[in-house]
Amino acid sequence: MQNSLSRLLRSVLYVPASNQKVLKKAPHLDADCLILDLEDSVPSQLKESARILAQETLQKVDNKDILRTVRINSLETDYWIEDVKAVFSGLPDALVVPKVDSISSLQKLFDLLTKLEEEHSAEFVCPVWAMIESPLGVINSYTIANHPSVSCLVMGTSDLGAALGVVPSVDRANMSVSLQQTVLAAKAAGVGIIDGVFVDLKNPEGFATQCRMGADIGFNGKTVIHPSQILPANKIFLPTEAEVEHARKILTSWQRAHSQGEEICLVDGVLVERLHARRALEILKSVNEMLGITDL
Repeated sequence: MQNSLSRLLRSVLYVPASNQKVLKKAPHLDADCLILDLEDSVPSQLKESARILAQETLQKVDNKDILRTVRINSLETDYWIEDVKAVFSGLPDALVVPKVDSISSLQKLFDLLTKLEEEHSAEFVCPVWAMIESPLGVINSYTIANHPSVSCLVMGTSDLGAALGVVPSVDRANMSVSLQQTVLAAKAAGVGIIDGVFVDLKNPEGFATQCRMGADIGFNGKTVIHPSQILPANKIFLPTEAEVEHARKILTSWQRAHSQGEEICLVDGVLVERLHARRALEILKSVNEMLGITDL
């Protein structure tokens, strides 16, 4: 199974699977991940053709730096089974499932995936990314994230805001408890966590602000709806140069102390323990992945 935490997920671009022009362009953008969307952006009369286009796109994308995922329709609809069957042969890196309220609501999908995986000649296991879009989903987010088939949570902040009876503001103070609880759930389960979309394309400053706030509370990246949002998200969800240099200093100092039989040291007058060294290593690994460096 593809572990979402092992890959950069700074920018996760929604791509309408019914739009051939956009499907052709998207793999050549700088997004870390594509979500080929069969749900909200595809009208009912185009669902069947969109499945075919999504499957073809999965097979054509040969850029190993881009995760290829597909958002299927809600498991409460009549579309999702055909969605899964159609795109499975394209070996998606994950299936994104909207409106997940509980782990039990995913059981029908797990059963179908098990059947398809057993029928597939090559060894292939398809992870699930669960979208948290309701108060019940937030409450159950740890149980959802802790299932072995779930490798990432994705916030659906527009639907969540509607369910809460609020309009998401730039700072999202009116949704902060829900966002932080879901981040906690993902971190506790050891899976990825992606922030929701920012829909005001005429407000790039607001988008950047929201990205910074998301990064500050622990999101791995942000879902985006337009190419103009990709580069700002990529930049904000990586450490700054100053943070990277400080991480190097922490790691070097602690490793030196550890080699001398010590478990703590001082860096610029601040106590550093093993947990700080681990965090420094995580920061350096995230930057090295972007640069294609595998050996620290």
